[in-house]
Parts: sequence; structure tokens; C-alpha cells
Amino acid sequence: MGTSKLPTWIKKKPPRLPADTQILFFHRLNHILSKGYPLLDALSMTSWDPKLSQITRTISIHLKEGLALDQAFQKTHFSPVVITFLFFGQNHFDLTVTFKQCELILEMRETNKKKLIHSLRYPILLFIFVLLAFSVIQRSILPNFMMLFNDGSTLWLIKGLSLLIDGLGLTAAVLTVTWISWLFVSPRLSTNQLLSIVSSIPYIRHGYALTLSFSFTTHIQTLLAAGLTLKDALVLMRNQSHQRVLSKYSEQILSGLQDGKTAGQSIYPCTLLREEVTNIFHQAHDNEALKGELELLSDFYMDYMETTLAKWLQRVQPIFFLLIALLVVLIYASIMLPLYQWMDQM
Repeated sequence: MGTSKLPTWIKKKPPRLPADTQILFFHRLNHILSKGYPLLDALSMTSWDPKLSQITRTISIHLKEGLALDQAFQKTHFSPVVITFLFFGQNHFDLTVTFKQCELILEMRETNKKKLIHSLRYPILLFIFVLLAFSVIQRSILPNFMMLFNDGSTLWLIKGLSLLIDGLGLTAAVLTVTWISWLFVSPRLSTNQLLSIVSSIPYIRHGYALTLSFSFTTHIQTLLAAGLTLKDALVLMRNQSHQRVLSKYSEQILSGLQDGKTAGQSIYPCTLLREEVTNIFHQAHDNEALKGELELLSDFYMDYMETTLAKWLQRVQPIFFLLIALLVVLIYASIMLPLYQWMDQM
């Protein structure tokens, strides 16, 4: 019997390489490249590590078959952010710088991910336990109290607690469904639809604008450093398919330049590029000055993202503990206050 093919969107994707393995790979490869070895020789030497031997062999085979650097890494299941950096990095022939950028980005993301997991692991487990306990109380104890007390503040407290637990459960369910739906729907949205949704949500807009501005400044700066003109760099960014918003914005900027506008005027309609980017293009008078200022701005964005994430991680755990403490106090009050009221009536 023939087997029916699964739709493309539900086919199982190959597992992505663990972030720690990717970081180790770039660290080893970059160290060898810095000694002056060609890429294929450096890959061969990197394969001396048993953890990296299969990865390096696969990349070497793809490169010998004639694939571009970003395509070879994509077929080896590296992170999308790495693929994007490699697409632009292969155009300025300084692979040591490109691989170092990939290593730093992966390290920052993995460090913040581990900090987030460490900060939330215990509070989330405690929060789930409290919610389960609260659910049991809501369904077994509170209904009996509501039958005993038909009026007064105690009844309002009990009803409020029931609404609170229902609201928390509903909120968690809605957030989970929304997140899963977004993972499936977002790749199928047009670029204009994606930009419209992102722009309409303040916190998401702020974070997306920061990461997009970082990508834009970093890639333009590296291409200018390779000797490309601004127009050639924008054409290259327009033709890439790894970040469609960057491609669309590059097309808009090129269209503005063709209409006789300055670079700053052409970038202004790209609303998700931060104000600092527009200001730099207004102030820079030549490619050399633009390259230096974009390099400084790229470093600033990297530091700013790291410090901002660290600040939010420091806030998350206290917020969770305060919420848990509030729930515990409410549970205690929902049980003890009716008992005290009942004792007073005796």
C-alpha cells in the first residue's frame, strides 16, 4: 500500500544542533583559523574532537559539493541567526570575524536562556503546586463555605478567590494557545502582516526593533568593511532570504535612494529601525565614517540587549514569589476567615 505524504507544515523538522555544541564548534574553528589555516584544513583539524567530527565532515562535504557557506551550515542544522551572519560574512572574506560574531551571539543567547531557566525553575514549580492546591480547595472546601455563608465580606472573599483561580487558569490556557498558534501562523504571514502585528504590540515592538536594528547595523557595517558600497550592501541584503524584514527594508531604502533621497531620508519610513540608526545615516558623510559609527552602534546594541535581559531576569523571580505569597495568603484567608466567623456565631 502506498503511504500518503504529510503536509509540509506538519512534517517533522530535523533537530537543531545544541547551542553548546555550536558554541564549541565556533570556538575551536575560530582558534584554528586565527593561526592562518584555510577553512577546509581548519574543519579537518576541528574534527579531531569526537563531539565535532560528524559536524565538520558534513560541512566539508557540502562545501566540496559547491554549496555556499550559509547553505552548508543550514544543512547541518545550525541556528538561523548563525545562518544569517554567515550569509553576509562570506562576502567579506574575514571568516575569523564572522565566526567570532556567531560565537558571541550564541553565547549571549545561551547564557540568558540558562539564567532564565534557573530563575524560573523553582518559582514555576511552586506556582503550579499552589495552583493545584488552590484548585482542590476551590472544588472541595469553598463550595461548603459558600453554602454556610450567604452574605457578608467572607462570601465575597470566597467568590473572589474562585474567580481568581478560574482567571489564572484561563490566562495560562490563552497564553499557551496564542504562543503555539503564533509559531504555526507567523511563517505563513506576509511581511506586511507580520510588521503590522509586531508594530501594534508595544513590548514586542520594542524588543523586535532592538534585535532588527542590531542585525541591520551589524550586517551593513561588515559589508562596508569588506569594501562594498552602501548601495551594493543594500542590494545584497535585499536579495537574501534569511530575514525577510531586512530584505523588505533594504528594498525600501534602495527605492528611496533611486528617487534622489538621502540615506537618512530613505531609512526614516522603516519604522522598526530605531532612531539611532536613522540619526547615524543622517550624520555620516562618507562610507568610512558610516562604517565606524555603525560599528560603535552595533557594539552598543549588543551590550544594551545583554544588560536589558539581565535586568528583566532579576525582576522575574521576585514577581513570581510575590504572586505565590499572595496566593498562599488568600488560600489561608479563604479557609480561616469562614472558620472564625462560624465560631463567632456559636
